[in-house]
Amino acid sequence: MQETQVSTVGDVGLSGPEAELVDLPATQVQAAPVAPPAPVTLKPLVASMGRGASVMVILTLLASATNYASNLIFSRVLTPASYGDLTALLALLVVVTVPTGAAQTVIAERVASHLTRGRIDRVRYLIRHAIAHVSVVAVVVGVVYTLSIPFIVNVLDLQASSPAIALAPLVMLSFLLPVVLGTLQGMDRYLAFGTMLLAIALSRIVFGVPWALTPSGGSGGAIAGQAVGVAVVLAGAAWLLRRDLIGRGTGAASSGLRRRLDMRAVSASLAFIGFAVISNLDILLAKLFLPSDDVGLYAALSTIGKLVLFLPAAVAVVMVPNAARVRHSSRDAGRVLRIAAVLVVVTTVVAAVPAALEPNLVIKAMFGSKYLGAANGVLPIVCAGAGLALLYLLVVYSVAIEDRRWSMLLGGGILLQITGISLFHDSPAQIAVVQAVVVGIVLLGNELGFHRLLFTPRQTMVERA
Repeated sequence: MQETQVSTVGDVGLSGPEAELVDLPATQVQAAPVAPPAPVTLKPLVASMGRGASVMVILTLLASATNYASNLIFSRVLTPASYGDLTALLALLVVVTVPTGAAQTVIAERVASHLTRGRIDRVRYLIRHAIAHVSVVAVVVGVVYTLSIPFIVNVLDLQASSPAIALAPLVMLSFLLPVVLGTLQGMDRYLAFGTMLLAIALSRIVFGVPWALTPSGGSGGAIAGQAVGVAVVLAGAAWLLRRDLIGRGTGAASSGLRRRLDMRAVSASLAFIGFAVISNLDILLAKLFLPSDDVGLYAALSTIGKLVLFLPAAVAVVMVPNAARVRHSSRDAGRVLRIAAVLVVVTTVVAAVPAALEPNLVIKAMFGSKYLGAANGVLPIVCAGAGLALLYLLVVYSVAIEDRRWSMLLGGGILLQITGISLFHDSPAQIAVVQAVVVGIVLLGNELGFHRLLFTPRQTMVERA
């Protein structure tokens, strides 16, 4: 039985390829036999995810170490107040560019689905379509952000406007990353994916640190240097994927330029926006409620929490294409989530235990003795980071399986976060405790009403069979 590759190419909305289909021109079509997806059994699935996760965790560990080496350098080069400005603006960057996380996840799911069926032309069309559409979105968001700079400077109480200005090109460049990362993720090219993450992390030091050291650099120089580094990495990634991009004349780029939002795009974006807010709003609220020096202390705590979050996030990269394959073999994709949850717990323990056992040593080694006032907040922020790692896994999973309800749970968590930090913000440690409690409540809500992370005896028996 043959399937002719003619009329279905995943389209790309703000958050990635959508359910709506567009036509691929006949000149680009080749009929090819496509076998039905083979059932994905448990042992090969665990082995595949384990191998991919191992590669990603190793490279993510190197990228994480590089990122936090740059944070260590910035915390020593900059004053605590300037370091607080830098951290607040980078947190804002995460919030502004959060739809890119949805784009990466959905693009990876579409690429994996097409490759599972042998639809190579559709993958090549999808990449060009996505680049065109996301480029338009990047320009629009960049313009809106630039017009908002005076407001941002006032709200975040920045010492100068130059760091906020330097963030504008980084915002636009960050919108292009998900197309490359999502494509590599869907193709199971984890070595290239992880290498790109490491290169971006290295760019913060190679370009950002020298700029920050200049007399007029400061936190603005650190951000501008990072933007230059991202541009260099994107150029290298474009060269790497040059053969995977379909040529002109297919209408992929023009279709991408005209692409409009639909419900899947909005739903996927809302899920990632919710996660970005709940994982970064504590920094912005700390900036509003705490004195400037205490903001620097909480920025140090937040950096430790992100370390605990960042490593297990590599598991979610491996989960998406595997979940896509399992779904197309008519099997329960929930088992992929539970396998991934186990891998997240293992990697979280590796990252969290040292920080929880020796908080003073970790603070002093990473940031210096002037940040030791934050030591009593290390344990709660580590717990918050561990919980956020599981939440991120759930965000990616809900987008991959098109569950549009799950983001409501994050919305409730954000309301709790705002309320809790507004009431309890006497110290950096107190805000860290509120963050940990809120994340725990959201995970409990998921367990009770959405996607269970814990294995039940019945589920274990069924999956073993």
